[in-house]
Amino acid sequence: MPSKNLLFFMTDQQRFDTLFAKVGNQEVTPTWNTLANDGVYFSNTYTSCPLCVPARTSLATGMNPLRTGMVLNDLPGKLAKAHTSLHRMLYEAGYDVAHIGVNHISLDPKLELSLPFSAWEDDHSYEAYAAAEGFSCKAHPSQRSQVSELCDGTYENRMYSNTRVRPFDDDLSRFKDVWFTDKALAFIRKDHAKPFALFVCLWAPHPPLVVPPAYQALFNPDDIHLGDTISCPAIREPQNRRNGAARQLGANTEPSMWKKAWAAHYALTRLCDDQLNRLVQELKQQDLFDDTLLVCTADHGEQLGEHAMYQKMEMYESAVRVPAVIHLTDATSSVQNTPISHLDFVPTILDLLDVACGQSFEGSSLAHTILEGTPPPIKPVFSVYNGNHAIGDIRRMIVHEGWKYVWDGMEAELFHLEKDPGESINLSGLDQYRQREQQLHRMLSTWARQSNDWIDYTRTWA
Repeated sequence: MPSKNLLFFMTDQQRFDTLFAKVGNQEVTPTWNTLANDGVYFSNTYTSCPLCVPARTSLATGMNPLRTGMVLNDLPGKLAKAHTSLHRMLYEAGYDVAHIGVNHISLDPKLELSLPFSAWEDDHSYEAYAAAEGFSCKAHPSQRSQVSELCDGTYENRMYSNTRVRPFDDDLSRFKDVWFTDKALAFIRKDHAKPFALFVCLWAPHPPLVVPPAYQALFNPDDIHLGDTISCPAIREPQNRRNGAARQLGANTEPSMWKKAWAAHYALTRLCDDQLNRLVQELKQQDLFDDTLLVCTADHGEQLGEHAMYQKMEMYESAVRVPAVIHLTDATSSVQNTPISHLDFVPTILDLLDVACGQSFEGSSLAHTILEGTPPPIKPVFSVYNGNHAIGDIRRMIVHEGWKYVWDGMEAELFHLEKDPGESINLSGLDQYRQREQQLHRMLSTWARQSNDWIDYTRTWA
């Protein structure tokens, strides 16, 4: 019988640098900060894809999107395959499993049908609640903007959430993530005959930026300092970046809107942090905290005007790096700066919970790092992007030894992250970096082909 519980807490589209951030005297993530100081903070964690469904499916299975086949935001599940989720692995190991919040994991059979969940609430549950209570949970039309996006070889008009901020004028208890947390608290308070695995997946700070006024008041846009990369593309930026949805959304944003959008992102992130605090306090109240492994992360990041882009869907740090904290009472507190991948999470969780599943994973277990404080092994970290709802803009990324290389099938980006953390100068094609770029291109293409990638890695070196 397993001995430890699991609380897996995930937000949507939260920037990695919200942890330990302050606006004025107001912390953005006080609860995460406390857990990071007492646990293990992985400061350079990368998503396997800067898009919701591929990232979440990958995170749930320990397989990169090229291997799962879930390469798009395919909520209907047309591309879904019969991979085993962490939820299923823990259920088979004897856990009571609950999933409360956003689903966006596409498997066959569907996640909710793959095992007898002890509790299940998702977007559909919340929509039914809103309908029964007589209020709308749909975004206001003013918060949507049209872009021309590459879809299966042609450009089509698609609608995306923009940076416009609107207040949530209803009672806070009706806010989606507060409602989800109420359901999670009810699950924790149940009598549990065996350990539980509780997955709490909040929607914020994902746009549309609908913010409860009490949270909006915490962060004054005038107190926010915007970095040098706001509205500034990288020097020698590839042409393809200018055609992407993220750049079009950024171009449609008035410069005066960026501080307001950042304030809203911080406000929604703080709201999520407060929900995490409610969960932590309940675990302590029920005398479960010391016996619970806490894993906190986000599916991907948010660019918020950096490189003149909005939302995710690119390989810049603001889109592919995510916050990540793992807390266990018996762990050795540490800050780990070695780059890791979301693909490391499933084997790490299984090892820390002492669960054997008879399956190998692409990622590496970080259990020794968490228990003993030893740094993770240095290895390349990869990420992929293939378009949103149809095959479109292609991006492949490798981060290794302080460098980042991105290939889109035709053009490349090369950044020295240690010297240029803002990715302001694309070094691809410059003679003095040719050897490094060729090495990274070979490593990326080898990994991608082993993962059943279909794009062309042929490159002519001038």
